[in-house]
Amino acid sequence: MEIPYRDIEREERRFWDDRLEVVDYDAATQRYFRAVDLRNDEIAMSQGLEPQEQDPQFHQQMVYAVASKVLENFDRALGRRLRFRRGERLRLIPHAFQARNAYFDKRLNAVLFGYFPADEEDPGPNLPGQWIFTCLSHDIIAHEVAHAALSRLHVHYDEPTNPEVPALHEAFADIVALFQRLTFPEVVAPAIRDCRGDLLDPASRLLDVGAQFGAAAGRGGPLRRIAGKPDPALLLRTKEPHALGWVLVSAAYEGFVSTYVKKTRDLLRIATGGSGTLPAGELHPDLVNRLTTECVKVAQAVLSMCIRATDYLPPVDPTFSDFLRAMVTADFELNRADDSGLRAAMIEAFRQRGIRPKAVGSLTAESLLLESEDDTEASPDPKLAGLVHQLLAFGVQELDRGVRGARSAQMARSRRRLPQSRAQPVDKSDSDEVSESGDGYEDEGEEPEKVLRTVAVSLHAWAVRNRNRLKLDPDPDLQIALRGFHPVHRTAANGELLVEMVAQFVQTKKQSSDLGGLCYRAGTTMVANFSGQVRYLIVKPFHAEREQALTDWVRAFDTENVDSWATSKPSPKRIVEAHSAKAMDQRRWR
Repeated sequence: MEIPYRDIEREERRFWDDRLEVVDYDAATQRYFRAVDLRNDEIAMSQGLEPQEQDPQFHQQMVYAVASKVLENFDRALGRRLRFRRGERLRLIPHAFQARNAYFDKRLNAVLFGYFPADEEDPGPNLPGQWIFTCLSHDIIAHEVAHAALSRLHVHYDEPTNPEVPALHEAFADIVALFQRLTFPEVVAPAIRDCRGDLLDPASRLLDVGAQFGAAAGRGGPLRRIAGKPDPALLLRTKEPHALGWVLVSAAYEGFVSTYVKKTRDLLRIATGGSGTLPAGELHPDLVNRLTTECVKVAQAVLSMCIRATDYLPPVDPTFSDFLRAMVTADFELNRADDSGLRAAMIEAFRQRGIRPKAVGSLTAESLLLESEDDTEASPDPKLAGLVHQLLAFGVQELDRGVRGARSAQMARSRRRLPQSRAQPVDKSDSDEVSESGDGYEDEGEEPEKVLRTVAVSLHAWAVRNRNRLKLDPDPDLQIALRGFHPVHRTAANGELLVEMVAQFVQTKKQSSDLGGLCYRAGTTMVANFSGQVRYLIVKPFHAEREQALTDWVRAFDTENVDSWATSKPSPKRIVEAHSAKAMDQRRWR
């Protein structure tokens, strides 16, 4: 795995770059493992440590490499460097505990990996009792880092306001893990050779997610596997987040396969003399290489499409339909022609699984595009344009290789002025807390970058003055919170440069009824261009139907779980706690 070069600093117990920090503390044995020195000449000359299943330093290298690759894919798709809150680093803890689990802890801004002995009776291809490390699974590492990235991009997606919200979180993390793995030719080529180019072959290893973990846990197979025919009714009868999310993952994979088949049809015709039917026996190595190249290209396109869709989602209460429309719009913005047919393939795969947006006239790509605001605003806003210019200038500096080292040093000095978390992880078993506040900009006073603090204050003030333009609730008592803003620098398929700003505004209503820790929120995602013109407004408004759906969801949850608190009072944050990253992943890994 090749990753971009980063300046790495190291101490005896940890090492870090500008966005990632590896701290190898084993809570079970209460000790630290010495941090690997990736700057060491001998390690660098051999391009990293050789894989050793029982070597903690290789485990550290593994989590750092995979996490770096995930962030690289986010940077490429989003057109900016993904920054975590306040410029902090995401902490990776390879041996955090002994258990069949791995999860992202939002409060610690850390990914904690567990390890466990393989099942004694059904260990799969492992030895009974053999130690299984989740930090050695590409799929698990990528999945959890994707959770961290999505939690940063959409802070309110950790609130399960409808069954599809936690399912979308899980599906998105699986999509990142699955399609990132499909961008490695060394992984794809042997699988294509074995399945003779059929990416839906039931025997294909490409359909598996978390293979070793699932086998070692006595499941008899991987954690997840794409299989079976589309079932539209499954969407309605499934509520469990991982099972529901897998509907979305399967749709994305089938859309990927359809596009791959279309792009490789000519290769098969050439290889078979026009018949299109492969003869018996192994495929020619040259054909395998060409099929692998196309597979990797399509996988990278799907991965970027799904990550880029996060900029076109509402800031609260998303659904699968919202994600489909965001995918189509995100791809359209950079690839108007859709020569590969990727958008059409995705729409059809989603349709077959019952994911059909309600507020559209048909399921054509044109109908699914989010409505542009270009024709509804008379003129650009010069004040908004000024904010976009400031933010884009900052984004260019973040992307510039020539100044990144200097900026990293500057950020390190800035962080020293902020409260620093302890190197040793804190045992916090509670779920992530849901903020009840809805006023002002989050972390405004703690952001170390002065330009971001300035833009945040001005952008929030602009939103208060333009709440009607943003299609927010006009009630002055409903305060507006700025929950994120990002620069965008993307290159379209035809070479054109797309520069924009994405900002999220949220309002929160106070509720007298018990919502199990949830809040009733509305909000708007705004996409504005360099001229200060609002191009897109992705709105999730306050609506009686939404409020009733939220209430029904809470009542249904309480009805299904009434036995859990038969002898005690229900927790005021019971729904949030049940759908925390730790709780959901713990149920998943069992």
